[in-house]
Amino acid sequence: MSMNEHTFKLVIIGDPMVGKTSIITRFIDKTFDHDYKMSIGTQLNCSEIVVGDVLIRLIIWDLAGQPRFESVRKLYFLGSDAVIVTFDLTRAETFDNVEGWLQAFRQAVPDETPSVLVGNKVDLASKRVISMAEAYQRHINLEFDNYFETSARSGENVGELFDQVTRLLIYNRLAELREKLHPFIYSSFAS
Repeated sequence: MSMNEHTFKLVIIGDPMVGKTSIITRFIDKTFDHDYKMSIGTQLNCSEIVVGDVLIRLIIWDLAGQPRFESVRKLYFLGSDAVIVTFDLTRAETFDNVEGWLQAFRQAVPDETPSVLVGNKVDLASKRVISMAEAYQRHINLEFDNYFETSARSGENVGELFDQVTRLLIYNRLAELREKLHPFIYSSFAS
């Protein structure tokens, strides 16, 4: 039996040093690098997940957070199937910038594109400055589809995050198919 395949473009965005690359590395390689290396431009990563008889291929775009990349960032947003907006639970300014990141993304892609808010570095509890209640309220106010708190260092909730994003992607793709097939289905029954 042949396997159905679906490929999705997922972008992960947020301020510099919030852990975007580390979250991806934890998800794909199951490792954590303690030495910070600034992302330059864009890094592409691929992960394949099998759900039943369907192969889901996630092409994960890790976009650098430095302001100097802002002019080209919108081009990288085009064609995205979902976005993960990431902030650092120990740095309030990264949380304050979440809305700007989402607005920049929304200017390039349709509003119904799945979006997930992620507070990273939950393992640094003694340094935490953003409460779960604050973050959850921001997720509701900005109409994110979900909110997760992760630790790229320990791996906490990283797998669950990508499982949820994959579910959102599948659901969204099915909704698109239903919409495209809607006229055909009803015209077939009418004849």
